Amino acid sequence: MSTYNEKVPASVSAVVRAEDPVTRHGTEACLRATDRAILLPDSQSAHADVFLILAGEVTEEVMSWMEEAADKTSNPDMRIVLVADRISRPRLVRAVGYGLVSFLPRARTGFEEVLQSILRSQAGVAQMPGELVRSLIDELRTLQRDPSGATLPGGFEGREIDVLRLLADGLDNTEIAARLSYSERTIKNIISSVTRRLNLRNRTHAVAHALRSGAL
Repeated sequence: MSTYNEKVPASVSAVVRAEDPVTRHGTEACLRATDRAILLPDSQSAHADVFLILAGEVTEEVMSWMEEAADKTSNPDMRIVLVADRISRPRLVRAVGYGLVSFLPRARTGFEEVLQSILRSQAGVAQMPGELVRSLIDELRTLQRDPSGATLPGGFEGREIDVLRLLADGLDNTEIAARLSYSERTIKNIISSVTRRLNLRNRTHAVAHALRSGAL
């Protein structure tokens, strides 16, 4: 630990997201009790140094939090610290792309370790269990062998096709969210992501592009 002492900042600003209010409020209370973390409200999340996420399994809802943080931040050094039970290999790769630097196993992590991970993330120090590092390397090797990864015709990804197929059937965001067991925010983020990435004008254009490319 002493190796990083001179690099670790005296304090960092952080925003907390959690699946339940008890976990979030408890974590925020702990952060307020230390002079090494500056807790920011959601309205100022774009300026945060660290986005701390606490979850069980990393679902698409949790991934949407990371994507939103990456999209909205005005801080080029924003980092994501994730405390969770588990994360799938494809989602781990996506999370790293959004700014994830540290993953802490929820069952074996106390608040002091969370605080140290938050501080070290701003010093350029990543923290991940060895099995996750190996999983990340394996996934990156797979992508190198097949750069298209899970991408389908037209440049779409699997979950995007699921959403576009239901859009083509005339369902709205609320109905799609219920059908796929996602939140409405996640559906909106998926549609926004695909239209932005593929330079499409709107959801109708996205459906048309998917039909023309053979993805639907």
